[in-house]
Amino acid sequence: MHGTIRNILNRKVHLPRLPLGEPKFLPIIAPVVFDECGINLCREITIPDEIIDDFPTATAVELKVIDIDFNLDKEEGSKVETIARRPNCVRVRLARLCVKFIAKFLDPNCRVLGERCFSAEYLPDSDAPSFDEDTNPSSVTVELYAPYGVSYVEICGKWKPSINFLGFVECPDRNNDLRQGIASQVLAKVIDLDLMSGVMAVGLSIYLKSVYFVQYKIKHAGLCIIKRQSKENWIS
Repeated sequence: MHGTIRNILNRKVHLPRLPLGEPKFLPIIAPVVFDECGINLCREITIPDEIIDDFPTATAVELKVIDIDFNLDKEEGSKVETIARRPNCVRVRLARLCVKFIAKFLDPNCRVLGERCFSAEYLPDSDAPSFDEDTNPSSVTVELYAPYGVSYVEICGKWKPSINFLGFVECPDRNNDLRQGIASQVLAKVIDLDLMSGVMAVGLSIYLKSVYFVQYKIKHAGLCIIKRQSKENWIS
């Protein structure tokens, strides 16, 4: 009897082995969009003369929005408010948006001549020359489902609900990281262009989202193997 027990204890048991650091299910924290909506705006923008003079052979312009000031600190600016008797929803009012663009100027062969930065106001005061009731009104208001609330920013000693713009600016005014709460992304498109007069019609697509970080357990196919580029493909 004792010999049988000794044999069992000495027997090697082969258990299935998983690679270290690579479980079957990977716990991750991911940003989840709970609600979103889109707003389209358009206005004419006059390109500064000094920029036009820098690129006399340009025939096309590509735009990218790198930053937006929502003017949350101004009474006539943008606001985020909770809705009475609807605690899981917020009302977002956009107004007086100061939009900062990077303009890429191209020649007839689509070669990049250079880039310049400039700003323009969208959703202006009703007395502004760029105001248009249909394409660029003084304000736009939407409602979003935001069950976990909003993020806050300190303005003049008071904490106010904020709008996080996911842009392309690094420190010290970094805005290229995603945060919880009400987030926004913006795409710009040149709809019409007259470089002789220095005027272009620029459309904006503003996407507002309620975003929160949620932990999930996800099946995966192993670790990523990064391919190394050979020296023959290096650009000197």
